[in-house]
Amino acid sequence: MIRIKAKSKNHDGFKFPLLGYVGYSIAKFFDTFKTLSFSLDRFETMHLRHNLDKVNINKPIYITGLARAGTTIILEMLSKHPDLASHRYKYLLMPYLPYWINQVAKAFRMYTEPFERFHKDGIFVTGESPEAVEEIFWQKFFDNLHNENSSNVINGITYNPRFERFYRNHIRKLIITQKSSRYLAKNNYNVTRLEYLLRLFPSSKFLLIIRNPINQIASLIKQTKVFTQFGQEGPLLNDWLKIVGHHEFGHHQVCINAGNTELIQKIRKLWSRKKTYVKGWAYYWGSIYDFIANNLDANKMLKKATLIVRYDELCDTPAEIIDQILEHTELPSTKFEKVKKYYIKHLHQPTYYTPDFSDQEMADIVEITNKTAARFGL
Repeated sequence: MIRIKAKSKNHDGFKFPLLGYVGYSIAKFFDTFKTLSFSLDRFETMHLRHNLDKVNINKPIYITGLARAGTTIILEMLSKHPDLASHRYKYLLMPYLPYWINQVAKAFRMYTEPFERFHKDGIFVTGESPEAVEEIFWQKFFDNLHNENSSNVINGITYNPRFERFYRNHIRKLIITQKSSRYLAKNNYNVTRLEYLLRLFPSSKFLLIIRNPINQIASLIKQTKVFTQFGQEGPLLNDWLKIVGHHEFGHHQVCINAGNTELIQKIRKLWSRKKTYVKGWAYYWGSIYDFIANNLDANKMLKKATLIVRYDELCDTPAEIIDQILEHTELPSTKFEKVKKYYIKHLHQPTYYTPDFSDQEMADIVEITNKTAARFGL
């Protein structure tokens, strides 16, 4: 379970926990020996074959958006719906074996005590907390997914039979393991893959999360500083982030290239100078959400499958937005009443930081993002 605290403690330095070394070592082993990982995956698949054949992947829910939009809190909220199966922190150790890892975690009571995320954003998690895990697989089957010098777009005419067979089986394993009926995933990188996912699963329900650019950019900058500091003090963290496919922040940050390499190069140049650093983030924010808006305008089926969730509205009018989410995703609201009441009471704008931009930086953000923001009703 994720616990939200109003303020995060002030940490002067990063200390990699003992359990972190154990987790990293296991994850590194299975990442290094990929042939073994996929062999074990096949064994687990064969073991579950009889049950897997009975599972239909119907109306999977995909939460996506540029990082720091509010995707984590929506994942945490929806993961409490009994109909949904999602990845958990415990799967980061060996993500290829969700069924068997679940049994091991229960037997040894792994990660049962809450700990604060590396983000230092006041969110506390356990091994049972939902997490973005599936990027580990995407980067194994597709080239250049995290190469900002080429397009990262996977469109609706893309075919990758090996990945699709693996991915479908993996989703079915999660559904069986958690005794649920539908799949829930959060993956920020899916912003460039929505058409592909819709081809794989035509009944997909997409939740596109967006936040007012001033606060989202402030949060992106804050997290970049946090992870850069952690990377200097705990180098193993950089490698672990690479293994799990989290490239949003830190020394090895990689931009999402939504098909415009020239713009990415411009953003990198702006980031290289202190005076234009914030302006670079404004262009990056615009590049992602403009790409999504263009896709939605061009693809009627995708637009119908997508609900735009404005994070600020979720915080200000949670009851209304939660109802919209449940209606769009076709989740039974009767099974969600207690969860809904909890989040209506506890959802609020972050209080552990505030934007600290100069007047010029604020003006730059507004000027660069204004047209894109308007396309999403911001």
